[in-house]
Amino acid sequence: MIRKLHKCVPLSELERANRQYTELTIKYRDVLQRDSCLIQRSTNLQHLQSENDSLQEQISAMIKELEITKEKLNTLEQAWEKVNTVGAETGLDKEGKATINNEMVSAARRITTLEMKELNERQRAEHAHKMYEHVRNSLKHVEERNLELESKFAKVGNLKRRRKNV
Repeated sequence: MIRKLHKCVPLSELERANRQYTELTIKYRDVLQRDSCLIQRSTNLQHLQSENDSLQEQISAMIKELEITKEKLNTLEQAWEKVNTVGAETGLDKEGKATINNEMVSAARRITTLEMKELNERQRAEHAHKMYEHVRNSLKHVEERNLELESKFAKVGNLKRRRKNV
């Protein structure tokens, strides 16, 4: 029995080892929490960057559409001026000019309406595609993070089993 007591660890050393183990566990938990916060920040940053890229692309598309619309407006104004000069030369009365004007305005409105519908559909399709890509990338990152956490959890479980066996 005395030999067994000599082989045992003193109580003070056991308590010290338990305190160290508890401190290390707390530190490890803090490291995991910081890691989780950093990953969350990184994910948020990636989301903001992709949203920024999407908005930049939308701005570029809108600028192009604005340029096209300006060109069309310029063309319509030139056509209107031509009609006015031709009307003045041919002696169209005010009623004839008004009819031509109404037809041009109506045609311009129809063209504009159709172009706006086309633009909206294109933007919806682009937005849906970008959101699909964003969700796909987010899912990929979450799956990777899940695998990391599962492997860390397995390591911690193995460490606990080893300590119990020792």
